[in-house]
Amino acid sequence: MRFSFRGRSAFTLIELLVVIAIIAILIGLLLPAVQKVREAAARMQCQNNLKQLGLALHTYQDTYQKLPNGSSFDGSYNPTTVRQRSWTVLLLPYLEQDNLYRAMNLNLRGLDNATIGSSGRTNLQLIQGNLKLALCPSDGDSTIPKTRTDEAPGVILGLTNYAASMGDHRNASGTGWDFGGGVFYDFGNGSVNGATTRGVISRGNYGASFGEITDGLSNTFIIGEVVPGWCLWQDWGYQSFATTAFTINHANRLFANGTYGASDAVNCITFRSKHTGGANFVFGDGSVKFLTDSIDFVTYRALASRAGGEIAGNY
Repeated sequence: MRFSFRGRSAFTLIELLVVIAIIAILIGLLLPAVQKVREAAARMQCQNNLKQLGLALHTYQDTYQKLPNGSSFDGSYNPTTVRQRSWTVLLLPYLEQDNLYRAMNLNLRGLDNATIGSSGRTNLQLIQGNLKLALCPSDGDSTIPKTRTDEAPGVILGLTNYAASMGDHRNASGTGWDFGGGVFYDFGNGSVNGATTRGVISRGNYGASFGEITDGLSNTFIIGEVVPGWCLWQDWGYQSFATTAFTINHANRLFANGTYGASDAVNCITFRSKHTGGANFVFGDGSVKFLTDSIDFVTYRALASRAGGEIAGNY
């Protein structure tokens, strides 16, 4: 007796649909895990960037007995008297960027477009490119230089995800200190001696010494994360500053969907990130801490003042 077996040449439609469904389920299960791993790696790289900046800040303070000025901004916008540039520029020699630092003419403002030195490049050209250490890998949009600054419309500058802490000031509105000096003192713009700046680095000619941070180095942050694509005032070569007028990640969704724009100074000049749930900060003792956006607002503002005498509490 002979037995005959017929081979199956293909899957049935139902079997094919089942296989596709199983693959889709597996992808659905794996994708969030992959995204979490990528974000964890990006957050770690961001923290490493901040650790290097924190070390550079300490070296600068040891050298000059003070932190770098936010810039030489004096409120006049007069290019003959203002030599404005970001605090990041002053840290370049301590970030293995000595050649870039030497190529700049610090007697001219950051936006100066006159050719200088043997490099044949201008101050402006030198700060139009990216500085890798100033970029958070979670914010891919920050790698594209954009039009920045309110005083020089149309000028393209390299961006930064890290801003100096001006302190617990209000931004013309919002919560925080108002010294009654008008818009110049809002946003923590401050003065040479720091009398009107509650943070550690003002937008003006002030950088605190560690001795002035009487609230304690471990209880005061110096720099924190920002999202430059949502704020005109965040670039590594000219200016980058923020306050605690609003909570961490204030209105992120509104910026993301275009309800708020990058020129909205009141709402954008605050600390934020594209990490989930908070942002990274460098404290005066050099530590890097991730503060959640649910942190108690009073505690958060206390961490931004250098000599407010507040009790920061748990965070």
